[in-house]
Amino acid sequence: MELESKTPLHVQRYRGFVLIPEDDLSWQVRPERSPMHVLPFRAPACSIADVKALVDWRLARLGRDRRPKAELLPKAQAPAALSPNQWQLGVAQQQQKTA
Repeated sequence: MELESKTPLHVQRYRGFVLIPEDDLSWQVRPERSPMHVLPFRAPACSIADVKALVDWRLARLGRDRRPKAELLPKAQAPAALSPNQWQLGVAQQQQKTA
């Protein structure tokens, strides 16, 4: 008698969280260790980049985001010259200001 293993094959770690894909294309997001500053949650069906952005947003809301602030980034760069991480950080900062 074989037991069917339900271990997900594409589990990813990101900034202290485990991102677990579900069969319905949603994601389970759980902290890797305690103490849990952010409780486990489910992300809707979306891409891995969207899940990572959601984790970043939740960490930023708690003040646990250790990445550089958007206003500290060099101002002389054109938007096309920004790295994807710098661009995402700028978008997150704008969302925080409007929230």
